[in-house]
Amino acid sequence: MADKKKFGIHALSAQLGDTAAESETTSKAKPAEKRVSSPINSPALTVRSKRQQRMYLDMPVSKTTVECDLIEVDPRLCVASPLNKRVQSLLSADDAAVRQLLTSVRDEGQRDPVLVRHLKEPEGDKRYEVIYGTRRRYVAELLAEAGEGGGALKAWYSDQITDADAKRLADSENDDRQDISSWERAIYFAQLRAAKPDVTLEVLAGMEGVDRTLAGKYLKLAELPESVVQLVASPTAISLRAGLDIQKALGSLGPAARKQVLKSFSDTARFEDGGALLKALREAARKPAKSAVALKGRRELVDDQGRKRAVIGAHRSKKGQYKVDLYELSDEQITAVEEIGRASCRERV
Repeated sequence: MADKKKFGIHALSAQLGDTAAESETTSKAKPAEKRVSSPINSPALTVRSKRQQRMYLDMPVSKTTVECDLIEVDPRLCVASPLNKRVQSLLSADDAAVRQLLTSVRDEGQRDPVLVRHLKEPEGDKRYEVIYGTRRRYVAELLAEAGEGGGALKAWYSDQITDADAKRLADSENDDRQDISSWERAIYFAQLRAAKPDVTLEVLAGMEGVDRTLAGKYLKLAELPESVVQLVASPTAISLRAGLDIQKALGSLGPAARKQVLKSFSDTARFEDGGALLKALREAARKPAKSAVALKGRRELVDDQGRKRAVIGAHRSKKGQYKVDLYELSDEQITAVEEIGRASCRERV
């Protein structure tokens, strides 16, 4: 039996426990090797035999070596690991990186298997947790839904991977491929903070290998709504600084104006990057507020029994002024009307 070889995340190769004689016999009969790329920056050699294709992966935290089998699964039975910082809801066929990967897989097939383990608790039809390769899983699902690519996702599978190792493997893979966006890192920091409320910011920063100031900025950026991030073609196109500036620009708009501006942006093509979105927000903030539209005619408010309770109309002699007549309202009802009026005035400021 051939000795097992150990491989790190950047030097992965699969090797079977075939004897030299068996390998020699197989090679004479027909091609005995199938090229299946392992994770990024690693050799792509996998020997094919009557048994499963296999690799041995060194764990970065536990310092153990786990055995992984190459399998094919339906991408729709997989879910991204919560230990992977990439926000799955931001994956879109409009993203240039996703389009490039989609074209590559469609033309050449999936070269690099993802890494999976079984879900500890199945989620509906979901059975596998994708530790890394979530974009590849997303692309495979797109192709499966379109009836292309055979509907299978190539994956290295092992149930011997701990959470600590899974997190480090996912981080390493993402760093080597397309870096996680600042906003996605921010969301991860916020989730980590929520899961460990008693941990100080210094300790939290140390856990992720950053300083306290940077950790604080990430937590602030996490307050930026995902709906705003989706206005940009790709989350990676929003830098940490641009994201924080976008927050400030949004804060300079009143609630009503902010809602109106964001709605108008959502009806147009996505912005190329965070800088373009920031510029548009600043321009919107500089525009003078629209003057009030003149009220045409009277407006009557009635209760459930059809009784008139209020009448709103333009002042007869003073242009631009309006009057409100209230009928048979209690003190509490009048107070409620006052609060509505104050809230409306605040939104217009």
